[in-house]
Amino acid sequence: MSVTRLAPFTNGEKNHLPVPLICGVDTLDLGLYIEWSSNWSDLTQILDQAKEQAAGTQGVPIFGDHFLILPSGKPPSYRWHLQWPEFHLYLGRSAEPYRNTPNGYVSINAKTLWSMGISSAVNLMVRWIELLEGKVRSIKPSRCDLAVDLQLKDPLSLPFLLSHRVPQHVQHSHNMTGDSLETFYHGAKKSPIQLRIYDKGLEVLKGGTKLWFYELWNVEPETHVWRIEYQLRREILKQFGIDQLDHLIEKVGGLWQYLTEDWFSLRAQDDCNTSRRTVLPWWEVVQSCADQFGSLMNLERTLDTASADSTWYVNHVAGCLVGYAARERLLTLQDALASMSDQVRWYFDQHDFQSKLAVKSIQLGYPGSSGGTEIDTSTSGKESES
Repeated sequence: MSVTRLAPFTNGEKNHLPVPLICGVDTLDLGLYIEWSSNWSDLTQILDQAKEQAAGTQGVPIFGDHFLILPSGKPPSYRWHLQWPEFHLYLGRSAEPYRNTPNGYVSINAKTLWSMGISSAVNLMVRWIELLEGKVRSIKPSRCDLAVDLQLKDPLSLPFLLSHRVPQHVQHSHNMTGDSLETFYHGAKKSPIQLRIYDKGLEVLKGGTKLWFYELWNVEPETHVWRIEYQLRREILKQFGIDQLDHLIEKVGGLWQYLTEDWFSLRAQDDCNTSRRTVLPWWEVVQSCADQFGSLMNLERTLDTASADSTWYVNHVAGCLVGYAARERLLTLQDALASMSDQVRWYFDQHDFQSKLAVKSIQLGYPGSSGGTEIDTSTSGKESES
């Protein structure tokens, strides 16, 4: 999906409404499940040597001048950080994925996404991994930012957004310069979904490194351009059944529809019940961009308490074990495991493990998996006949 330019309104009565300029995916981070060839150990030695050479620099070329290796990776999972003009690739030590844990991670640059689109950008990344003798077996979205840039007659104000946003109970914050609003945040920074409404034109002019946006917008630098941008983390993507890259491409139109209709909207103050308030024509323009992202569809959001898989529990227990060993002055993994095992057994001597397991199994959607007695629903004799 590449950048989509949107046609402006021509009706004179709608001159006060925002004019959509472009819409698309601005940020895309992906977990990669890579199987490396038998030359993996040789490649890791080359990467380690190059990483040492990069110490104290902003990166050094490796394998010619096509990409750089940087002095730091992405702790704790990824040791090496490789940088191409189009994307950043992080690699872990493992020659293949372990269970549900990816051994590679890619962050595609915004300019690449706007100019090439998702599919072409991902294909480019996959080809480079293949040149390094790796095979990408699976790609899972980790973060995705959806954005629409709007041309406005006048800048947005904080009172306007605060008085018309629905829902109003969600945490919000903002950045101001004097009395002028620069960025409005709806949702906490680390929440699965966060909305940012900000002065994109000002950001581009201030930074000076993204002036190429003016070629996409086709407007003068003095124009008021504001961005509506949703940041979606893996947790929320999974709730919509988006576990693979193909799922994201298929459902991105439905995502924008949900985000701008159900999750957040700007509404008139014409009813004490916020859900019955009239959507502002201003926001209807934002909602209308959904079909530019992709096919419209009503997505079901599954709020599953079982979002954490077995790997999460292993990682959590392992982290606790290290802290326990430090407190108890246990110097080996074997001693720490043995001691912790004794303590856990003692704990469940005082608490009923089976009843706790039964409750948790039902909560996580696995009834009957707790080892309890199965209910016999069969009948026999006269009871069956009746």
